[in-house]
Amino acid sequence: MLIRNWRFLIGMGVSLVLILVLLYQVNLSEMGDALANANYLYLAPSIALYFVAVYFRAVRWRYLLSPLGNLQIGRLYPVVVIGYMANNLLPARLGELVRAYYLARREPIRASSALGTLAVERVYDGMTLLAWAVVAGPVLLFLGEFDSTGGTARTTWIILAVLTVSLFVAALAFLTALAAIPRFMKFFDRILGLVPARFRPKVSELAYTFVDGLSILSSPRKHLALFFLSMPVWAFEGSMYFLISYAFGIDNHFGSVWTLVLVVMLVTATSNLATSLPSSIGGIGPFEVVAQQTLIALGIGGSLAAAYAGFLHLVALWLPVNLAGLALLWKHNLSLRGLTRATSQETVPGDTLAAEVGGISPGQSPGIDQEGRP
Repeated sequence: MLIRNWRFLIGMGVSLVLILVLLYQVNLSEMGDALANANYLYLAPSIALYFVAVYFRAVRWRYLLSPLGNLQIGRLYPVVVIGYMANNLLPARLGELVRAYYLARREPIRASSALGTLAVERVYDGMTLLAWAVVAGPVLLFLGEFDSTGGTARTTWIILAVLTVSLFVAALAFLTALAAIPRFMKFFDRILGLVPARFRPKVSELAYTFVDGLSILSSPRKHLALFFLSMPVWAFEGSMYFLISYAFGIDNHFGSVWTLVLVVMLVTATSNLATSLPSSIGGIGPFEVVAQQTLIALGIGGSLAAAYAGFLHLVALWLPVNLAGLALLWKHNLSLRGLTRATSQETVPGDTLAAEVGGISPGQSPGIDQEGRP
């Protein structure tokens, strides 16, 4: 059972500890008042904006997959929804594996190649959010919105920012080198030589099909295209954060709507970057704590900030996509447990593994689903 999985237990532990830390720092009565007085009419349009953001994720993924095949956005969209649902419910970002293998079940794409595209997607999410933080942070500092932040806190934010930028730049450089520099692949071959001989053929096959998924990184023009394709993803998701801020009256704490836009950009960036490391279940804990601390640094009370962050993440972001993903699995007569079990089995070549994930025989075309639809 999943509960026996040590990764699940560690993820639950991290989420629980951080949520307890968050609650320890707030006045529960004030937090309850903030939730009771919120205007929940903003919730429905906020959720709609989130699913528009998911649509643009499917558009971007289609571009990432374009060297491997010409796929329809309408078929990629439910795979993205199921992948995000799985990421929310499974530890250590196992949802990425579920998403890659489910795609391989539906389309003639190797699962390991799909994983390569997801690695690129994650890096560009991080680079886009860093760009938002680089724009919003200095302007808010210039406007005096960080005046309540002490020198020690500022130093901590700067150190974390430098470390985060370094991490994503290094990841992007590594993936680009794999995709575009033949000499780097020779070095990669030497690393594969360290793998025990009995596992080397399978590991080598998976590694090279993974690199196939990075082929979109072969030119600066394609890098620029990916960056611009990432903008509407976060613009629509950030709009969701913006509307929820009105629901909790956070707009009343800032002088203009443009200041609030910058605040939302910074909160969107910091809270999502905090969930980049797969340390918790669905980012629960890191998201709430970092979003709250960002708002506190901008002068918002801790209880109001915690109410906003918790509602935004759990009710507006987490719950709707989970329900949609589970409904899609039910529609296609699949289960999250079955998909997860397949991803944890011994690694096998991509087509065989994709067949096992989908519950079809290895000889059946991965582009046909169980209902027989192409």
